[in-house]
Amino acid sequence: MLFDLDGTLIDSVPDIATAVNAALAEMNRPTESEERIRSWVGRGLFVLIGQALTDGGEADHDDHAHTQAVAAFRRHYATCCTQRTQAFDGAVELLAWLQSQGIGTAIVTNKPVEFARRIASALSLPIDVIIGAEADRPLKPDPAPLHDAVAELNGGDAWMVGDTVFDLEAARAAAMPFIGVQLEGDTGRDIGTLTTSSEPVFESLVDFRRWLQGDRSL
Repeated sequence: MLFDLDGTLIDSVPDIATAVNAALAEMNRPTESEERIRSWVGRGLFVLIGQALTDGGEADHDDHAHTQAVAAFRRHYATCCTQRTQAFDGAVELLAWLQSQGIGTAIVTNKPVEFARRIASALSLPIDVIIGAEADRPLKPDPAPLHDAVAELNGGDAWMVGDTVFDLEAARAAAMPFIGVQLEGDTGRDIGTLTTSSEPVFESLVDFRRWLQGDRSL
């Protein structure tokens, strides 16, 4: 079972917003609201910073200001990435139950891998493999990181669990069943409007675990 991280297993936006706004303030740029930054999370650090610098657009990744802001974000996020980030209700129990059933678990995230590992450790998430953003690995919606996770779990059938269109598109490109979760309310990215009837969406990780355990009343 492969899981996205931000918005799927954890709410990391408070700490991400702190680091984004610290980077913007350092560059004498206007800061952004936490909810606006929440809507930008999911496509990786470079896109996030590009949107922060361009009022929701995307900046050229070779632009000096963009490079400077990415470096500033990394520096600030390294000091705050576990301060207010929390696992969603039922996340730890879901992962532990999957492992008790002999099901391998992986995080497949567009977050830089060093931060994903720190957060998973700080929150005691029972996880076997963590695949994150690295220089030589494409990001979701490319299916490559999903295939990498399955390979590290020694192969077999897999499902992808996520909250954004990038998770959905990656799963479809990998020919992998998709499970949606919508845990943060209306943030402008309701996965339920994009899925088919064969791709269930849950508003609680507790409900998702119950469904996996055979409860079809949900």
